[in-house]
Amino acid sequence: MIVDRQDQLQKLIRLLTTAAANASLYHPEHRQVLRLGRQALSALQLLFNVHTDITIKVIDGQLIFSNQPVADNLAVTRLLQALERNGISFLKITPDVYAEELLGLISILSKSPDKQIELKDSENIHFDQVAIRFTTPINQQLSGLNLNDIAASEADRFMDIYQTVRSRQKLEITGINEIVNGFVNAFNCQSDAFMAIAPLRSMDEYTYTHSTNICMLNLAQAKALGVEGQLLNDIGIAAMLHDVGKMFISPDILSKSAELDADEWEIMQQHPRLGAEYLLNTPGVPRLAVVTAFEHHMRYDNNGYPKTKNNWQQHICSYMTAISDTYDAMRTHRSYEESLDTNQIFSIMLELAGNKLHPRLTYNFLQILSERDITSGPSNYSAV
Repeated sequence: MIVDRQDQLQKLIRLLTTAAANASLYHPEHRQVLRLGRQALSALQLLFNVHTDITIKVIDGQLIFSNQPVADNLAVTRLLQALERNGISFLKITPDVYAEELLGLISILSKSPDKQIELKDSENIHFDQVAIRFTTPINQQLSGLNLNDIAASEADRFMDIYQTVRSRQKLEITGINEIVNGFVNAFNCQSDAFMAIAPLRSMDEYTYTHSTNICMLNLAQAKALGVEGQLLNDIGIAAMLHDVGKMFISPDILSKSAELDADEWEIMQQHPRLGAEYLLNTPGVPRLAVVTAFEHHMRYDNNGYPKTKNNWQQHICSYMTAISDTYDAMRTHRSYEESLDTNQIFSIMLELAGNKLHPRLTYNFLQILSERDITSGPSNYSAV
């Protein structure tokens, strides 16, 4: 039961910080913020079944709940940052809290350091303030967190960003940039991307966890090749957005457990073009992301899709994305396809090198994998 309570608290914190991130990107009454606020309210109600109130304290830079430190991860760090930035050392929420009050809290958590507001208690949310303000940038805090926590948490945040795309709303590239910058900064201290890739928790989340995984794996490949600076960030952004076209494909096709029929496969093959067109019309998106979205299923021998002229020259980022894509698909257990162990993945990727996959980049990727000595297989990755 204690683990369940902790999990529920972590879920509440994740929902609040994700809602705050969306509020800062868009506005506090954006539909994504409202949806996350409703989910946070439901999480609160479950906690109220066990606790008479939800009291969170900040003591010596540590988040405390029910007189116990809260396990550190990216969402907890973001909440801690927001509380300390606003000088909040004590936050109490009582059971009669209603949606508008919770949205008010989310709005406070979303404020940047240069947009401080006067805090006022509401009927069911109470604060205690101290004078000190927290100003350390989030990217400086990421270096102390486990890459696995970062990847899993950012997959949740990325899910909300992608839902904006699905509803044909304007994508704010700022949020994608922030996620990739966090990965790049964390990579400087912890480079084990193969341990950080997020497990698949449900079929509905596959596109989101898969995209964050491809970002991590592409960054690992690029850094092994000596890529740094803006190009490294652009490669990460391109990886995060490579499957954005799937947001325009029917969920029934995306989540189908059986093999696609001919008509469904023809529709699925449209997602690279649809993604590239969407990104091409989105301000601030690196051109590399447009190219990678269009090319990532072309194959090294140009026998994939979309079909192009014979002398089409793909970008190296598209080749890296195809390699990462192939690896992540094979090590992920889904309802219609068993995951493979590392030796099987090695063997298959070597067979694909030179036809589906770029040979030199594939050998480089497998060398990285070999150096990490990942021999335990993907047994802990399972669909719910």
